Amino acid sequence: MYDPRQSLLEHNAGDWQGYFVRFNGSFVEQERFQTSLRLRESQGQIQVCLTHVSSGQEHSMNFSTLPDQMQVSETGDWSLGPTFLTHSHCAIELCVVNQQQRRRLIVQQGMNGLDRVVYVIEVKGDAGRVEPPTPTQPLVMNSTQCGGYELWQPEPGVELLFTSREREDVEQPVWGLRWRDHRGETHQIVRRYGRQRLLEPLSPQWI
Repeated sequence: MYDPRQSLLEHNAGDWQGYFVRFNGSFVEQERFQTSLRLRESQGQIQVCLTHVSSGQEHSMNFSTLPDQMQVSETGDWSLGPTFLTHSHCAIELCVVNQQQRRRLIVQQGMNGLDRVVYVIEVKGDAGRVEPPTPTQPLVMNSTQCGGYELWQPEPGVELLFTSREREDVEQPVWGLRWRDHRGETHQIVRRYGRQRLLEPLSPQWI
């Protein structure tokens, strides 16, 4: 039987080296910094510790059961955010796992739209040295419109899905992260909210 907690640990436990690339609400890069993240289980507790490499600053959290706000797929992809969307500020986080690599998206949403977007590239332990997404700075994202959605591309094969900001009244907001790797395999997760702005169950649907 599918166990979300076990799936999270099976695919995400370990030491991850990464880069956080921060954008403003218009997808203009503001900064990037290197990180180290450890996720493990100890005495029934899931322990997560994120370290800012240059400053040494750490942020830790422990939990025994998955938060109600967390959705985890059978392949270890996951998302976090409120179970009910208000019209004020909220934070959404998405992660897809591809063996020894991960891609993450962190969104800070304000009353008037996007406040901040963070794109994260991570590799596990001995998977190799982590490089920035591109050899040049700042990182410039390309975007396309698809119906009532915006698709942003931070690197080849990766798409970030947002409900179009041109819509004045968004009834069913979505955030998504999809990665088609060099083998042609697709890894994706979408966080959806219904017309009552309540979190909907995970679905394999993209758009």
